Amino acid sequence: MNKSSHPTVPKKFLGITTLGEKGQIVIPAEARAAMKLTRGEKLIVMGNHDKILVIMKASRFEAMASHLTEHLASVRKLIKKK
Repeated sequence: MNKSSHPTVPKKFLGITTLGEKGQIVIPAEARAAMKLTRGEKLIVMGNHDKILVIMKASRFEAMASHLTEHLASVRKLIKKK
């Protein structure tokens, strides 16, 4: 795991945006640069109840899901041991 993806590494504030009339937001330039977002890139939007909204690259989501799938059997074994 690299330093930038480690859960204990502090997250950087990347800007502020406003929800427009049509429910659209503009991702701040600093956030687009930090995430290396390009025009037309697919993004996944996830939420945690009504408090948190997460936006991630679809390609990163696919990699994360693949990683979790690879370790699913190990996790199931650990759960069954309890």
